[in-house]
Amino acid sequence: MHSEIIIEVGGNRALAGRASLAQGVYGTRGNLELVACDATDGLWVFWFNADDADDPLDTPEVPPGHWSAGLAFASGSRYRDAQIVQSTLGPDHLEVLALTDAGVLESWYWSPGPGFQRRGTDAAASVRRFRLAHRDGILTADVEREDGTTAVLASGVEHYPQRIWAAVEGTAVVRDPRAEEMLRAHGIRDVVEGTARAARSTRDGGTTELTWRDRRGIRHLGIRD
Repeated sequence: MHSEIIIEVGGNRALAGRASLAQGVYGTRGNLELVACDATDGLWVFWFNADDADDPLDTPEVPPGHWSAGLAFASGSRYRDAQIVQSTLGPDHLEVLALTDAGVLESWYWSPGPGFQRRGTDAAASVRRFRLAHRDGILTADVEREDGTTAVLASGVEHYPQRIWAAVEGTAVVRDPRAEEMLRAHGIRDVVEGTARAARSTRDGGTTELTWRDRRGIRHLGIRD
């Protein structure tokens, strides 16, 4: 089920900051997972039913081609950015890095049963912006600090589910110019600066999943290859 049109995520919920999307492993075809910042407290996670109507899994609460109502977590802090990736560990855990208003880059993960849990060790402090990537259980975070310096941080799998972060060689890239270019190419101009992101999914043989925030809320658009 493809996103032919721009879809609002979150309904009338007051969302702020930047949102992030990743394709998960749940559902017949791999549902989409999206994390967004609440305007006043905590985070929200939403999932998009990517199945077709004739697929065997029955999820009447979220029909194919629709976003869920959302689940709140991480209450007690206000966030300005959060990013989610599907992990290969767990099995099938989800990883989230979330940036508080105080510049703390918190490390969270989701597992069946307990749901979202914050780790005892944060990824970094004094962070202005960041970008998260995952490969084979290894997380990499490109960060821009509040003093303007940048770094690439990585966390391996040795201590999982705990994570130890260390600086590694590389050039930090914290913005997503490809997403901004694709939105402009499709005539979308109402985009809050710096909120556009692109992720890949296998929907319809290959799709670029664009997320951004406009004056009204979080938006999602899937563009076929």
